[in-house]
Parts: sequence; structure tokens; C-alpha cells
Amino acid sequence: MQARYQDFRFFFYLYSHKIFFWLFVLFFALQVFFWSKTESIKPEVDIIPPAPSKSAVLAASLGDKEFLFRALATRLQNSGDVFAGFVSLKKYDYSRIYQWMKSLDELNSQSHFTPALAAYIYSQTQKHEDTKYIIDYLEEHSLQNLDHNWWWLFQAIYIAKNSLGDYDRALKLAYELSENNAKNAPLWTKQMPAFIHEEMGDGCMAFAIIQKILNESESGVRQVDATELNFMRHFIQDRLARLKEGKFDPTKCHNNL
Repeated sequence: MQARYQDFRFFFYLYSHKIFFWLFVLFFALQVFFWSKTESIKPEVDIIPPAPSKSAVLAASLGDKEFLFRALATRLQNSGDVFAGFVSLKKYDYSRIYQWMKSLDELNSQSHFTPALAAYIYSQTQKHEDTKYIIDYLEEHSLQNLDHNWWWLFQAIYIAKNSLGDYDRALKLAYELSENNAKNAPLWTKQMPAFIHEEMGDGCMAFAIIQKILNESESGVRQVDATELNFMRHFIQDRLARLKEGKFDPTKCHNNL
């Protein structure tokens, strides 16, 4: 027995390096084989899962809507950051993003966090047609309390005009923005329809709107800061100079003015 044990030790001493080498080769070959059969298998992950229903949100809140709002808002903010990688915004399902944002508003419609995500992050998608969902959300969110959310309606105008190229939608939003009575909103929010009209080539309507504000200011109906009043006058004078250079016929503006 002792002799056989000594023989085994002598055999292992002579061939151990070869044994470990071929074991390494065997396991390496198995690893390569396993990789070749599985490397094309990718995990299926929803970038944006379906938004929870209103009843599901209320049930999950357990009476603490603010905590759930923060948890779900963080979930929406970090959507697409999966497996140490990042997903292009053009691959997102924006109809689901819209529903997520509406669900978050059910929990907290006063927070600026959700509209900020919409205006500053998700509006940057390479598929400009998807921004219509962002515009819809920002409009609906803002009109819940226009005096509190006027800034987000302005962002919707900017996105509609510059990303989507929809001036008609931008004009509609501009008229909605002009109805605000927020004390901290600058006067240009009232002038926004005039700016959009002017960009659309309708200078007559632009001047009509601003002239109305000037008249209200001079009559005391509207209190206008001197700096803003000077800006409006400069705007009108600058556009009048351009129209004069283009031999503009002022009688065409008779109906508007």
C-alpha cells in the first residue's frame, strides 16, 4: 500500500504540469463553445415599461404619495441606463413616457421635476415627431395652473417651433401663455403671440397685439416696466424699418389694426 502511494506521488510529480495544462485547455475549450452558443442571446429589457394605472399608483402609495412620486420620478429619469450602457432617445416609446408623466402628475402636480424632465431631457430626442408627446404633456401640465406653470408652457412653444417645426401649434400655445396673470411672469409672455405671428410673416398681427399692450399701458389698464416698454417700442420701430425697406403697404394692416 505504501509502495503504491509512493508510485502515485512520483507519477503526479512527473506529470502534474501536463495534467493542469490539459485541464486548462479543456475548460478553455468548453468556455469558448459556451460563448459561441450564447453570445447572440441578448436580454430583453423594456426601456420604458407601461405606466402604472391610476388605481395601481394609489394602491402602491400606501398613503404616502410624495414618497412614491419621488421613487417613480427617479425611475423615469434613469430609464434607459441599463447594463452599464445608455439607450438613444430615438429608441424610446414616447407614448409611454407621456403616460408616465401623467401618472406622476396624479401624485404631485405642483412639482417642477416632471416638466423639467420633459423639457430639458426627453425633448432632445432625435425623432422630432416624438416631441409632440412632450408638447402635449407640457401644455396639459401648465394649464392646470397657468400662473404657477407659465414657464413650462413657454418651453412647449419653444419645442413646437424649433424641434417640431409646427408654428400653428406654437401660436396656439402662445395665445394660451398670453392669458397668464402671474406676478413673476415678464411682459414678453403677453407678447408671445406677436413674436410667433412675426416669425410666420404676419407682421400686421404682430404689431396689432403689441400696440394693444402699449395702449393698455398708456391708459393705465396694464402696469408695464419702463425697460419692457422700451423693448416693445424698439421691437415695433425695428420691424417698421424692415417693412419700409420692403416697400410694405400699411393699408393691408387696416383690418388687424
